[in-house]
Amino acid sequence: MSQPLQELIARAEASGDWDEVADWCETFDWSEAQEIPVAEFYLGCAAAISPTNKPQLLKAISAARASGSTWARVGDILGISAQDAKDHYDPLLETEDIASARP
Repeated sequence: MSQPLQELIARAEASGDWDEVADWCETFDWSEAQEIPVAEFYLGCAAAISPTNKPQLLKAISAARASGSTWARVGDILGISAQDAKDHYDPLLETEDIASARP
């Protein structure tokens, strides 16, 4: 069973040896890859890189919602339920001045 790409990347970053990552990319069946909207990718990156950076995370959530992502999808990306995502972030999106700072 192959290892998740994120694990291979983490190991490569630590060791400086990217051969396993290159092998994974060469053998991956790209026809089975899933496409995701750019705004959802941005949200995933914002949540993974700096989950405590509230302004950045709110910009990413706002962009995802503006592009049509449901609260269920936002919750999936953040690792919480749709209801928790909506209850926590919807009021913040309404009160924060993020419109001028969208990605």
